[in-house]
Amino acid sequence: MSRFFIVFFFLFSNQLFTQNIFQGKVISSTDLPLKDVLIYDKDLGFLLKSDSEGLFYTSSVKSSLDLFFVLEGYTTSQISIHDSSFQIIELSPLLISLENVEVMASDFETFNIRKLDDIEKMSVFSGRKTEVIKVNQATASLATNNARQIYNQVSGLNVFQNDDAGLQLNIGGRGLDPNRTSNFNTRQNNYDISADVLGYPESYYTPPAEALKEIQIVRGAASLQYGTQFGGLLNFVFKAPSSKKPIELISRNSIGSNNLFTNFTSLSGTLNKFSYFTFFNYKKGDGFRPNSNFNSINLHSFWKYSFDDKFEISSEITYMNYLTQQAGGLTDQMFSKNILQSNRSRNWFEVNWLLFNTKLLYKPTDKTKLSLSLYALDASRYALGYRTNRVNQADIGGVRDLIKGDFRNYGVESKLLHNYKFFNKSTAFVFGFKHYKSKNKS
Repeated sequence: MSRFFIVFFFLFSNQLFTQNIFQGKVISSTDLPLKDVLIYDKDLGFLLKSDSEGLFYTSSVKSSLDLFFVLEGYTTSQISIHDSSFQIIELSPLLISLENVEVMASDFETFNIRKLDDIEKMSVFSGRKTEVIKVNQATASLATNNARQIYNQVSGLNVFQNDDAGLQLNIGGRGLDPNRTSNFNTRQNNYDISADVLGYPESYYTPPAEALKEIQIVRGAASLQYGTQFGGLLNFVFKAPSSKKPIELISRNSIGSNNLFTNFTSLSGTLNKFSYFTFFNYKKGDGFRPNSNFNSINLHSFWKYSFDDKFEISSEITYMNYLTQQAGGLTDQMFSKNILQSNRSRNWFEVNWLLFNTKLLYKPTDKTKLSLSLYALDASRYALGYRTNRVNQADIGGVRDLIKGDFRNYGVESKLLHNYKFFNKSTAFVFGFKHYKSKNKS
């Protein structure tokens, strides 16, 4: 009996401690060895890595192993390996060769920002820092020109908002003062609209966002062709006339808190070679503080006549008038006590803005364009109130201050754009001049 147990123990222990050898080499599709390939067993999990020569060696009591070979950037391979055999495992790179690649995108994008094209209309923007806000895709209150919402995807901008209807735009770039956007050269359809582009670049007039197609922002050296403002260029581009209908009427009415009411009505269309776009915008409200009501009217008319494919002429006129009551400033102590208080009931601010523009565009060839733009501004802003004393001093009545500003400006700009090949590369040349004159009184 004892002899039987000895024989059984010998046979069992021999089977228990007998190890089968599994070895091989991992290579790429180009026969190069692959190192640090992770090798997993189907039942046991991770076993080992291949060495610098792609070799691997392991042992098991099993007669065969189901192994997985994993390496980042390569396909995963599953192979059943038997003992006493040297296995070559080939991993293929995760690459796919395609004959053609077609990328398709819709007009809608997650973000309402794009970059200006290298060549857009009569300007070259290649290599420049630019942003274009697609207003029709912006998630914003367009009826009130809400600047925080419209410009929220443009980095580096500071925004002030001091009225309920967006009558004035107050933005600044790179830490510059946002007050009345005075550090940007402000334009509408690519002509100046500020009080004085050089001496007094205050922006008292802001186009209604409901009328805009996009807002172009150019910063850095590319903006210096338009003026000396450090912030750059801000260009409001109006919607184009409807090309499919002779008459298209759109009217929007909005109401809001503090008795806010706005109306935007536009009329546009195309008749043969003649196209037009005009709008009326009205805003009124009481404001979120006492003594801060406002009333605004904005009119715009644009027409274009295309003689043929080479020559066209366009003209536009814009008028804006608004009267706002100004509630006065607050000290830190007044602000902490009651942020909605006002101690000014006789402060008023009125703006009249009248803009003219005529453009000629001539295309003698498919590669050459010549433009001429003539524009003028006839505007004023009057500030009436008790202003010379500190804001925490009550208005006791009596004489008020009247600060008047009258602006009479005109300008002429012309550009020549020519496209050509230079060392078999598409290149563009732009030449232009600008004459600007202002006569302002304060």
